[in-house]
Amino acid sequence: MKNLKFLVMTEEICSDYSRQVIDGICHLCSQKKIECVVCNVRHPKYSEGVFEYQYWAGAKLLEVKDVDVVIVLTGIYFSTYTAEEFAEVLEPFKDKKIISLSQKLPVKNSWAILSDNETIFENAFEFLVKTCGSKRIAFMSANKTSSIESKMRFDAYKKNLRAYRMIYDDSIVFHGKFTMNSAYEELEERLGKDCTSVDFDTFIAANDQMALGAMAFFKDHGIKVPEQVKVLGYDDINEAAAIQPSLSSISPFNFNLGYNAAMTAFMISNGIDAQKDFTSPANLVIRESTGYEYCQHRKTLRTEALNQLVLRGYDNTYIYYLLDTIQCNDALDVFLRRIQKALKEVDIKNFAVVLYDEPVFYKRLTDFAMPEKVKVEYVYENGVGRILKDKYFSPQEHILPPEIFEGTAMSYIAQSIYYGEKQYGYMVYSIGGLGLVFYNLYAKALSNAIANSYEYTTQYVKNLELQMENYELEQTSRTDELTGVLNRRGLDIQGQKQIDYAVATGGHGVVFYGDMNGLKKINDTYGHEFGDRAIKAEAEILKSAFRATDTIGRIGGDEFAIVAVGFPIKKIPELKDKIGLRCLEVRDKYQLPFDISISLGAIEFDDKLSDLNTLLKFADQQQYVEKRKFHEMEGKS
Repeated sequence: MKNLKFLVMTEEICSDYSRQVIDGICHLCSQKKIECVVCNVRHPKYSEGVFEYQYWAGAKLLEVKDVDVVIVLTGIYFSTYTAEEFAEVLEPFKDKKIISLSQKLPVKNSWAILSDNETIFENAFEFLVKTCGSKRIAFMSANKTSSIESKMRFDAYKKNLRAYRMIYDDSIVFHGKFTMNSAYEELEERLGKDCTSVDFDTFIAANDQMALGAMAFFKDHGIKVPEQVKVLGYDDINEAAAIQPSLSSISPFNFNLGYNAAMTAFMISNGIDAQKDFTSPANLVIRESTGYEYCQHRKTLRTEALNQLVLRGYDNTYIYYLLDTIQCNDALDVFLRRIQKALKEVDIKNFAVVLYDEPVFYKRLTDFAMPEKVKVEYVYENGVGRILKDKYFSPQEHILPPEIFEGTAMSYIAQSIYYGEKQYGYMVYSIGGLGLVFYNLYAKALSNAIANSYEYTTQYVKNLELQMENYELEQTSRTDELTGVLNRRGLDIQGQKQIDYAVATGGHGVVFYGDMNGLKKINDTYGHEFGDRAIKAEAEILKSAFRATDTIGRIGGDEFAIVAVGFPIKKIPELKDKIGLRCLEVRDKYQLPFDISISLGAIEFDDKLSDLNTLLKFADQQQYVEKRKFHEMEGKS
């Protein structure tokens, strides 16, 4: 039976809401042995950060064929999109089964898991009016976004005002963007920087972040919570229990939302009918901000919340260790081998790096084209990492090849590897015990390091190729095309270097000047083709007669020069005999219709005479004497 695979799509993986929902999804997946991959997918309209839109490239993974269900944390995206606009965003995934959290979607094959805003707001108003004595209730919406969830909470607020015969007053209705800063700034703009009192006794915010922003504003302006104004938030994030005074909040049981979404996905994947729109109950969590006395049990909760915050700071020390590990430029394979210890330290059991053959440039609000073939560059599992060679697969078929992490039904995060406008690939890693916030930050640091190593390796290879090309060009510019030995330029450079080094180290040697005898006669009798063959034969003779460490160059026509460091001048007669023997062997080897002989002049160099050009002149003079002797002997014969 095929193992199920769910993909989770969220824009804010680090928010308390996302973390709690994802925990619920992963819990069900662990129970049912389902593979779950969380994709941090931020649409190009995402306004925070310069390059955060690059995470949208991860949306391509939602199209993978072996994914059974896509679970979308839709409410987060509705800060930017209307339902219809977001349905268009999901168009590439329209053939998938989609579970939408917090919002209904006008998409076929979609199911919705919703919070019961209506009932919980009724309970909240009943508590505030009947228990707390609230008479004038202000509201902070998030209607500066496109969030339908915000509008639903705003509508629930207005409905309950009518139910308790309270008059809607636009002067005490504020609008933020689901963030602390937006709430603080809205209150400061509407109530004034010098505000010291308010004309409402209760303040409800559409989420905890805005409630915290309001509490910060009240504190800065001397307005006491809960004595002068009671505050109620929504989401019940960790900070709600940790601050002083602690924040009362509506808990939508985000963990349960995620669990129910995964259960719905499990049911429809197995052909079991599931309710199209499932409403999940919420709960009122009463704390100090609405006047509730903080008993010992509540203090314990605060301690636990504070401990979680402290642990987050402690976890971040691993980031510093990672930054220390990745601070130097390394080739990609060297870097990937080096991170094995870092992965083990942070409880990452499985980790894989998938790379494109070439980086893909991706600009905001353009379509990202996932390459048809990608390669798994590195895999870490069970405490052991390994570099893979040419492990290519189709990302349209799988997120990873089936044999990678085979037999492990775990929860993973898939995250784009990018730097600036370049996409390099993506990483897939298991979720350990340090929390999504930590792993998201950790993965971002790894992403930057992998991208830098990729660029460093690419540039290193290019530089190496360029050096090889330059070397080959340099060698070509220094090599005689006909014979393959050095040309005059090459001999001048390399020969002089050898002489200088020998002299600097107290050595000596000999410079030879050789000239073929009778080349003009060969050309005249047999043609220039045979003349060239004779010159090539001359080079072969010299290379076989001299040592491998000696430098041989053709300096023009049939003239050759040799720099022989450490050559004993007393052995020159022996060398000449060797050359004569080689001349006979080469003639017979190539069945040449003429004899080959070489006149050779020599001059010794030392620290008093070490200029190659001067040495060549002296050696040429000696060669001329040898050639004259040859002609005299030839005339007598």
